[in-house]
Amino acid sequence: MPDPYTASRTAGARIGALYGRPVAELAADAVPGSMRYALLTSFEALQYADRAVTFHAEQLHRLTHPDRAIEFVDVGHISDATRRLAHAVTVRDSHAQVLGDVLNSLVRVTDATSPASAEPQALAAVPAPPPVAPIEPVRSR
Repeated sequence: MPDPYTASRTAGARIGALYGRPVAELAADAVPGSMRYALLTSFEALQYADRAVTFHAEQLHRLTHPDRAIEFVDVGHISDATRRLAHAVTVRDSHAQVLGDVLNSLVRVTDATSPASAEPQALAAVPAPPPVAPIEPVRSR
């Protein structure tokens, strides 16, 4: 069976690489409202979703084990376990997609206090004024 925690492990490694510290250290001093806090909250939701997928897959496996006799009463439980597993996989994939997209849009910046980046940069050109719509003459009847 493939590793059920691949999505959250990959995201955790990417968050750690982005900030240059392990996720556990980052979580210790995360400030609500910051990008780091949002990433860590999304990461926790992804971990929870990974655990839910594992739980529901194990539940379905237990209900459909080859050595177990399936009775009529079990059909509803199997159907429910299948539905819950499908929902958990969808939630996990959604969290992984969103967190992955956000992490792809972020890059680790070098030291922001370097002399080159401390100087304000002048604009290369003044933005052009917005185009003016031509005025048509008013026609009389």
